[in-house]
Amino acid sequence: MELGTTLDSLYQPPASQQIYESSPSPQYCGLLVEEYFARRFPYQSKKDWITQIKNGDILINGRVARTGYVLKEGDRIITHAGLRQEPPANRSLKVVYEDSHIRVFNKPAPIPVHPSGRYFQNSMTEILKQLYPQEIPRPVQRLDATTTGVIVFARTRQAAAALMNEFKSHRIKKEYLALVEGEPEKEKFCIDTPIGVLNGSHRGVGDQARNAKPAKTEVQWLASKNGRSLLKINPLSGRTNQIRVHLSSCGLPVYNDSVYGQGNEVNHSYGLHAWSLEFKFFDRVMGFQVEPPSHFQFLLEMAEDKRK
Repeated sequence: MELGTTLDSLYQPPASQQIYESSPSPQYCGLLVEEYFARRFPYQSKKDWITQIKNGDILINGRVARTGYVLKEGDRIITHAGLRQEPPANRSLKVVYEDSHIRVFNKPAPIPVHPSGRYFQNSMTEILKQLYPQEIPRPVQRLDATTTGVIVFARTRQAAAALMNEFKSHRIKKEYLALVEGEPEKEKFCIDTPIGVLNGSHRGVGDQARNAKPAKTEVQWLASKNGRSLLKINPLSGRTNQIRVHLSSCGLPVYNDSVYGQGNEVNHSYGLHAWSLEFKFFDRVMGFQVEPPSHFQFLLEMAEDKRK
């Protein structure tokens, strides 16, 4: 298998002054502003966020923020993040379906859904603001920067509310393909291990994981070659990094995962793909399956030959 996307195919914007504008979602209302930033953006510590607040880098409703401020619904937050150089990203967004309510993309990688960490211009929401300036980008699910595959954006507030309700009620059917290191011992198995926080934003299992919550992942082994395997994954819960954490805990880390496996900064091909999504939307059931990146194809063809 030939693996790897060259740096030449990615876009790296010039260093720029970065300004983030946001409003706290309901889950963050009632938090102190410093707690909000520490939880919502864990790429730096609470202490560092307090320093930025005291430096006057964060405004709330047009006024310089103060530590101890309790966030309310509708607050307008502006964060001056300073001069930053973003990582290169794949900005080639492919629309697979659109109507007056939603757009569905086959998300590339690496690129995050929202501005996060060192990414700003190189994020799906910022790109979509440029492509569709008359619309507010409303992703109804989240995929990691290094995860490819099907992702839905609502085009209206009503569509976003309807789809978010389906996701929160766990009525969405999701399937992933995972290219992993190693081979499983069984053709089908279920990982039913609580996931908690280890350090920073990293998740894990076991006694060291704090605030662990139930998580369940169904796995089907499709094919293997040269020490790597292709798995079909059905996550039955929605914990952060669930698939990557669960597979790593079983000795099957996702290919090129720099957090829960062995990542390679030169290689920009990754091993987790959101393959299909099915959901009820207003009065109809909609389903999408999107093609994985080319480095999945060899094992996917092997799996298809086995079924014949």
